Amino acid sequence: MTTRVLIADDDQDLVEGLRWYLEAAAFTVLVAENGVDALALFRRERPQVVILDIMMPGMDGLQVCTEIRRESDAFIIMLSARDGELDKVRALQQGADDYVTKPFYASELAARIQALLRRAQRHTAQSAVRWQGLAVYPEERRATVNEAEVALSTSEFNVLAALVQRPRVVFSREQLVPIIWGDDFYGELRLVDNHIYRLREKLMEAGLDPCPIATVRGVGYAFRPDA
Repeated sequence: MTTRVLIADDDQDLVEGLRWYLEAAAFTVLVAENGVDALALFRRERPQVVILDIMMPGMDGLQVCTEIRRESDAFIIMLSARDGELDKVRALQQGADDYVTKPFYASELAARIQALLRRAQRHTAQSAVRWQGLAVYPEERRATVNEAEVALSTSEFNVLAALVQRPRVVFSREQLVPIIWGDDFYGELRLVDNHIYRLREKLMEAGLDPCPIATVRGVGYAFRPDA
């Protein structure tokens, strides 16, 4: 079964170029021209990868990203003609796994998709890790709090799985960057802090209190079940 990729962008030339390249790389490509259609198509077809332009008619890419992340851990890559750091931070905080600035090469986007897929395959384990009401299932790529599933993005799950599988080990921000975003990340290290904040927020909203993900000041983060 081939990987299904949904492209949502109102630039028809860009979409057709991407479609041609990705289909040649053996992906199955779905296309939407606006946010409303993209969300409906996602819910019907459940693609594994979603490519969203931020500026779209009807519903912008950030809104679509938020809705998808509430119900799925599909990979989400945001596209934008703007290169501002604030836009990147907002996209990652909304649950996006990657952010690509226009213009870009189709080969670069395909490589980023492949990197996300490889990263998902690397983060597996044989059994669940449990702590109080938290259960993390690395092989199934899901986490629950008090037996209710928590909607985590792919990158949020990756960092949670990495921390819980090595309790009390302190991960520096530099070590967490490839776990969260892969090897092609060129942003600011403080984005790691934003990512951890969002992960903690989701776990605590689900009822995990206190949250065992501890900040080690000046160093990084650790899973400390005995703290």
